[in-house]
Amino acid sequence: MFAWASHRAFSPLVRLTVLRSVKFRWHLLAYVLLQFVTIGYGYMIPNASQLGFGASVLAAGVVLLPGALLGAASAPVSGSLLDKFGPVRPMFTAMIVGLLGTVLMAAFIGAGSSMVMFDLWYFVYMLGFSMCFANTMTCGMAVLPPELKADGNALFNTFQQLSGAVATTVMAVFLGVAQAGHGSAGDIEFVTATQSGAHWGFVFLAVVMACAMLANLRAFASKR
Repeated sequence: MFAWASHRAFSPLVRLTVLRSVKFRWHLLAYVLLQFVTIGYGYMIPNASQLGFGASVLAAGVVLLPGALLGAASAPVSGSLLDKFGPVRPMFTAMIVGLLGTVLMAAFIGAGSSMVMFDLWYFVYMLGFSMCFANTMTCGMAVLPPELKADGNALFNTFQQLSGAVATTVMAVFLGVAQAGHGSAGDIEFVTATQSGAHWGFVFLAVVMACAMLANLRAFASKR
C-alpha cells in the first residue's frame, strides 16, 4: 500500500524510484543482511552463553564488549581505505574476514566452549563487519543522483531498523524451539538444548553473512 501510494503521490514521502538502480538494490540488501547478522549475534551470544554455557550474568553482559570496541575503533579506518584503494578490495577483504568469523563461530562453539571462544570468533567477525558495513551504505548512496540521496538514506535507515527487529525474533525462535519441552533453566537437558539451538542459530547467521557478501559482489558486477 505504501509503494502504491508513493507511486501515485505528487510528492511522496520516499521516492521509491531509487530502487530502479540495480547497484543500489544489492548494496541495500547487503547492508540489511549485515545488520541482521550483527543484531542476531547481539541477541544470541549473551543469552546462549548464560543459559547454555554456564556464564555469569556479568560475563554474558560483557562478552560482546571487545568486539564492539574493535568495531568502533575500526570504522574510521575503513573510510580511509575506501578512499585510498576504492571499494572493491577493502570491502571484500573485510567481508571474507567477517564470513570467516561467522563460520568459525558456527563450527567451534559447542558443548564445553568457554567465553574466550565466543570473544575470539566475535572479535574476528566484528573486524570484518566494521570495515565493510558503513562502506556498503556509502557505495549504495554513491550511485544515486543528488536529488534522490535523501530517499536512499531513508530506505537504508528504515530497513536497518526492520532488519534488527527481525534478527532478534529469528534468533529467539532458534533458542525457543530448541528449548521447548526440555525442562527449565539449569537442567542438563535444557542446557544441551540451548547449546543445540545456539549452534543452528550461528549456522544460519553464517549463511546470511555469505548472502550479504554475494549481494555486494552482485552490486559491484552490475553496470547500472
